[in-house]
Amino acid sequence: MNETGDDHWLKQGRTSSSEVREVYDNWAHSYEETLESWDYRAPAQAASMLRAAVPADAALLDAGCGTGLSGLALRAAGFVGPIDGIDLSPASLEEAEKHDVYRSLTTVDLQALPLPIPDDAYDALVCVGVLTYIPDGEGVLREFARVVVPGGRILLTQRDDLFRERGYSAMFVKLDDVVGDVTVSEPLPYLPKNPDFGTEIKVIYAMMTVC
Repeated sequence: MNETGDDHWLKQGRTSSSEVREVYDNWAHSYEETLESWDYRAPAQAASMLRAAVPADAALLDAGCGTGLSGLALRAAGFVGPIDGIDLSPASLEEAEKHDVYRSLTTVDLQALPLPIPDDAYDALVCVGVLTYIPDGEGVLREFARVVVPGGRILLTQRDDLFRERGYSAMFVKLDDVVGDVTVSEPLPYLPKNPDFGTEIKVIYAMMTVC
């Protein structure tokens, strides 16, 4: 049994904020070690993709930053501007603070909309490994677009099975009043050494420009 207390919890994709918070609070201290053992590639891949489209000194929001793996990856990719992190799990934020890559870290539930962030606060936003737990994808993406400046970029990931089941391709069309130039990757390896995911469940990266 893994740190979630349930071998299949991650694959099930639960959407209860209270349940997700409890799991990640309990998992925070060993999360990074576990993800490394599963060959988790998404933070580095997302950071590389974002850096190819966004200036190094951009102000970034890491939405669902967890223990800070994406923040570390963004710095490693060459970003030197301020990075703020928000996450549902206070214990994960405590771990993220130890990496010393974030300007601020705030406990935020991405299902409690609107987000407590001003309009046009960031040049770009990254959301990696989080939308599994967010049933209202359209609502949160509209909020992401609101807090990023026009012309800024949003880079998100979603499991390929949930990308299809939740209709993300159609959702992007519905969001054409707030985002455009949407580029969607092919399904790529996600957690290839996790026994539940392996080669069966992959990850899709989507990059878009805020209107």
